[in-house]
Amino acid sequence: MDDLSTGKTENLNPRAKFYQADICDNDALTRVFDEFQPELISHQAAKADVRESLAKPQLYATVNIIGSLNLLENARRVGVKKIIYAGTGGATYGEPEYLPVREDHPVNPLDPYGASKHQVEHYLFLYQYNYGLRYTVLRYPNVYGPRQNPFGE
Repeated sequence: MDDLSTGKTENLNPRAKFYQADICDNDALTRVFDEFQPELISHQAAKADVRESLAKPQLYATVNIIGSLNLLENARRVGVKKIIYAGTGGATYGEPEYLPVREDHPVNPLDPYGASKHQVEHYLFLYQYNYGLRYTVLRYPNVYGPRQNPFGE
């Protein structure tokens, strides 16, 4: 599932089942979950531009936090076993106190993007604690490669 705001269908495996939907559209998300009944979710959806987040903090809270809550509620509803969440490294930790940055580095987001991504980690913990929905957070640094968007940060 992807809203294709930054992704491209030509990057998909042709054998993959694809749903074009936005995680903020809970009705569409509910239909996808009802049809697909996933056991595991790799949650990569997010607005991810630090500069834009400073100008549009409400948008980042809506997409990254509320959209993720839509996903978590649907995951809980259909009995998803685990979520793998694409967190963020640099934006979560802020200015590092030491290098290399380890997982136990203090969290200090300095922009709405980092704050919104970190807030989702708190909700993941709450959903595991209250509903048994297991999760893993991957705090990626800046990701680059053959299919990257050359116009991103």
